[in-house]
Amino acid sequence: MNQKGISKVVLVVIVVVVLAVVGVAAYWAMGNGGGDGGVNGGVVDTEGDGVVDTEGDGGGTTVDVAGASSLQFKVSVTPAGIDSEEYTYMIKNAGTSSLMIRVEMESPSGDNMAYIINGAEQKAWVYSEGEWMDLSTEFQTYWNTWNSAWEGYRTNLVDWAGVGDWTYTSPNEDAIRIYDITVNPSLADSLFQPS
Repeated sequence: MNQKGISKVVLVVIVVVVLAVVGVAAYWAMGNGGGDGGVNGGVVDTEGDGVVDTEGDGGGTTVDVAGASSLQFKVSVTPAGIDSEEYTYMIKNAGTSSLMIRVEMESPSGDNMAYIINGAEQKAWVYSEGEWMDLSTEFQTYWNTWNSAWEGYRTNLVDWAGVGDWTYTSPNEDAIRIYDITVNPSLADSLFQPS
């Protein structure tokens, strides 16, 4: 078997392992977040700045993560007794059928990896070993996996106050940390295309 053939087999194994980890992380992310999971008591962002007034509960403010059209954040998942896994999420067109997701991470072998799931085009790509591979024939599988993970993290962030990290423990006692959170960043469409 040539080196390129071995590389593709290894890549497929890595992709399957990563998908399994992400699926479990999505389950954990949706499991046991901080707060009650409500959407800011039904109040809305009247000024369009990503911050809603939470009148009637002491006058504090909460960032409107649930109503954000774009989001960028990092996630650290630390299963009990295992090294943490770090992901960077970039989300655009949240709440629409044109949702676009980019997830960047380091593979178990130390390579940089990225997934792009482009709902507007119904396409998916993975970056590994220095090249992009088109996975659009498996778009629905990747959509289900990464969209579920994103929704789980968003659900857990609805009570985030807009500063600092958001941490919680999953039902399996794994530590979840969401940090470097930016609500409604300007994300170029080119981030959601292989390049």
